[in-house]
Amino acid sequence: MYRLFCNNKMLVCINFFEHFLDATIDSDKLSSQLFDNTFNKVKNWLENGEENLYIDDVDNDILAAVFKKIFHFAPAAGGLVLINKSIVAIERNGRMDLPKGHIEKNEQTDIAAMREVEEETAISNLSIIKQLPSSHHCYLLNGQWTLKKTSWFLMKSDDEFKPKPQEEEGISNVFLLNKDNVNCFLENTYPSIRLALEEDILKTLN
Repeated sequence: MYRLFCNNKMLVCINFFEHFLDATIDSDKLSSQLFDNTFNKVKNWLENGEENLYIDDVDNDILAAVFKKIFHFAPAAGGLVLINKSIVAIERNGRMDLPKGHIEKNEQTDIAAMREVEEETAISNLSIIKQLPSSHHCYLLNGQWTLKKTSWFLMKSDDEFKPKPQEEEGISNVFLLNKDNVNCFLENTYPSIRLALEEDILKTLN
């Protein structure tokens, strides 16, 4: 199953998995009526839809072709960072979030995750514990639909918690999540993060 958020609504492709996006697309698929119908359905949902959209009857090659036609892909990486049994969180542009950012060209995903955490929070001496589920969301930027897959990693730091928000990235606060404030965070963060990481966040804090 593949789930993609656009604001607070979700596209759910029941039988589709992310690895299909890496396959070579048969050009014949692009000229089929099913491709046109699926393309128009997804595009209309992005631009006008208000409810979740479920797709379970479209060939995976067709869906992959539609995604590649509509979206510019922007891979990102971020961290669920443990310090003293708490989790580092941020406030970015007035929304509760976790530190993350774009993966640079030829950069390894785990290295990008640690770099972005350090840049956005000034927390260093990071080490990765394990990889976590990815989140997927999309947005319109300069007339182009962009799909961001964020690869998440559970990591830790032995540093003392003395953060510095990266203000030029819209970050106004870096704070710690614990059992007292985690529900507030989950209620006010992005639904893509909540779907992908809520279980790991709660498990980590218990």
